[in-house]
Order: sequence, then structure tokens, then C-alpha cells
Amino acid sequence: MARSWLEVTTDEVQSRLGMRQRLAERREQMAEAAWAAIEEWVGPAFQQAGERIGNREYRIAGDSDLAVASCGIYAPGAVEHDPRVAFHEAEFDAYQPMVVLRRKADGAGAEVESRTLRITSLDREILDEFLNG
Repeated sequence: MARSWLEVTTDEVQSRLGMRQRLAERREQMAEAAWAAIEEWVGPAFQQAGERIGNREYRIAGDSDLAVASCGIYAPGAVEHDPRVAFHEAEFDAYQPMVVLRRKADGAGAEVESRTLRITSLDREILDEFLNG
């Protein structure tokens, strides 16, 4: 016997709600891992690099559409609007166990360098190499 339109629609809605719930749970797991890493050793490493380089501000940020957390050191200025601002940052993906490391040297012509790693692959040696580069 054929299913009614209402039964099919109800099944689709319940399926989507289940998917959204699983994604929310996944995002929460990624956030816990990201904040633990930032608080334990990633944040302090960025702060030490900022002090060593000089004239850098340490910033952390929470949720965005694709990331659960980020931290970085930035030269003075509005990095979102001024292409001359230098920075080093780590952005933790919201749904995959990955971190994106980005850096840019001073100057409008400097290219942004980016490297994507699994969170489990990120260690102090890799982070120090990134911050010193």
C-alpha cells in the first residue's frame, strides 16, 4: 500500500532533525577538543611567540559558521579590513578533527600561508615551526 504524503514528509523531517542533532553533538565534541588544546598549550605558545616577536596582540574567538574556536597573534590594525596586518592564527574546524594554521607577514603584498592538519598531528614542534616561520 502506498504511503501518504504526510507520512513521507514526517519521516523526512524526523530524519533531518536526527541529522542536525548528530551534527550538533559532533560540533560540541570538536569544541571541547579545541578549547582544551587552546587552554593547555596552543594559547600559551601563541602568547610566547607574540612576546618574542613584539608588537603583537593575542586574541581568541569562539563559534563561527565553520569553526568552533580560533586563536592567534596579530599586529596592530583591523586584520579583517587592512591587508597590511601581519598575523599567525589557528582555527579549529567545527565538524572535522582538523586545525588550519594561517600566517601572513607584514605588508599588503604578502601572501597568506595556510596549512591544514589533523588535531592529533598538531604538536608543540609543528606549532613552534609555524610560529617561527
